[in-house]
Amino acid sequence: MSAVIYAIGDIHGEKAMLDEMHRRILVDAENRPGDKLAVYLGDYIDRGPDSAGVVATLMNSQLPFPTICLLGNHEDLCLGSDRYLWLCNGGDKTEASYGGYVEESHKTWMRGLPLSHRAGKWFFVHAGIDPHQGLAAQDRETLLWMRRPFLTYRGKMPEGVTVVHGHTPGKSPNILHNRIGFDTGACYGGAPSCGVLTNNLERIIRVTAEET
Repeated sequence: MSAVIYAIGDIHGEKAMLDEMHRRILVDAENRPGDKLAVYLGDYIDRGPDSAGVVATLMNSQLPFPTICLLGNHEDLCLGSDRYLWLCNGGDKTEASYGGYVEESHKTWMRGLPLSHRAGKWFFVHAGIDPHQGLAAQDRETLLWMRRPFLTYRGKMPEGVTVVHGHTPGKSPNILHNRIGFDTGACYGGAPSCGVLTNNLERIIRVTAEET
């Protein structure tokens, strides 16, 4: 039996929505036997009201099974040397949630986040990949920032994987034969989405602002 994987899209400081997502995942998981894993697709901070709370929640997992948090481009901006660029991309809201500068322990956690994770046919990454390069050849910039040609590519992905990603927001998950995008605009009037994956995408768990 395939493990059940919960793939959770961009959160962007929306802690109340993340808490509700966790509650829904727990309800779903109770009815599913076997191993389970949660993969968070990056962008936990910036723009939303409680980035500090989101990071603290993810550092102290609220789920009773393994979790993997991938690095997003917004965490990378936070850790980078161009403070002005980060602040202009929502970092000001993050600092406000901390009452000042981001806690060093939280930055240390961000520095340790992986860029990707593979589980069978699924390849999890924040932004995307270069579909013309092998998985092992993907560079950091691509994994954190890629949009095109990845978003417009309709062929098979390297090694036949289905890429599961966030980064590019839409009103609903973007489900194609070679990739699935789960950024549904948290902090832009949308809310996080979670895909329940086994050998296939079984269902999508959605949260709305009115429910938090």
